[in-house]
Amino acid sequence: MSVKLNSGHTMPSVAFGFWQVPGEKCAEVLEKAIEAGYRCLDFAAVYGNEAQIGVALAQLIAAGKVKREELFIVSKLWASDWHQVATACSKSLQDLQLEYFDLYLVHSAVGVDATAGLDSKRRKVRSKVPCHVLWKDMESLVSSGKSKSIGVSNWSSLQIADALNYAAILPAMNQLEIHPTYSSEALAQWCLSEEIMVMSYCTLGSGKPDLTLPSVTAASKRLGVTPAQVLMKWSMQKGYIPVTKSLNEDRMKTNRSLDFELTAEEVHALDGCDGGLDMKICNHAGEFGLPLYH
Repeated sequence: MSVKLNSGHTMPSVAFGFWQVPGEKCAEVLEKAIEAGYRCLDFAAVYGNEAQIGVALAQLIAAGKVKREELFIVSKLWASDWHQVATACSKSLQDLQLEYFDLYLVHSAVGVDATAGLDSKRRKVRSKVPCHVLWKDMESLVSSGKSKSIGVSNWSSLQIADALNYAAILPAMNQLEIHPTYSSEALAQWCLSEEIMVMSYCTLGSGKPDLTLPSVTAASKRLGVTPAQVLMKWSMQKGYIPVTKSLNEDRMKTNRSLDFELTAEEVHALDGCDGGLDMKICNHAGEFGLPLYH
């Protein structure tokens, strides 16, 4: 299955991510993920493993186990590189031994000046690069052939609404943390209404109770599937592209096996798990000293 982006390009409806995959495990995990059928691969410079992935990916392509044109490869610009978009993108391409990305995202909602250290309140110093300047540099990646599509990650509705006023190339994607206990419902659904696709990361609520929620286990029992499959399917039925990750070959396969449907009542029950506790995994407000989503 695939989805069409506002850039005109299509991408697979499920992605495999490499956040927190140790460098020494990348070759094994990448080969197993490709053998399991994943064709959308989600990378990022800040994950610190793109060079190891690049070696493994080149070997798999050379061995004929997958063709580059069969893959949809995503990478991301980290907060400290807002002032050098083309250079950072080229570095990721070099590390991954690629000529182009299918999708390149602005990874963070805030840029930081890594050379400035911390301010008097012990906060990271924000970059002096405005979003409209950043986005113009992102658009240059498309014209130069470095990326077929561009988008953002962790951006708020106000940031995206502002970008729609000046973007010559619209953001094709907003990648967000989305799982039942932190659903980002209003933001994600608004993005879809603006024809901006949504990738959902931390889909299984890694480190959170999502896998053991009663509404998840009940649907799992009815359907004869795993709780992880329920969470992946919930994300898909909401209109998102879920990102999954596992170092276990069997779970790689089952997390991609989603040929079933949740009932409207089951989706509604999962929707109702949001709120009450701050279940966000990636603490952007704490990292950047800004109440980004409040």
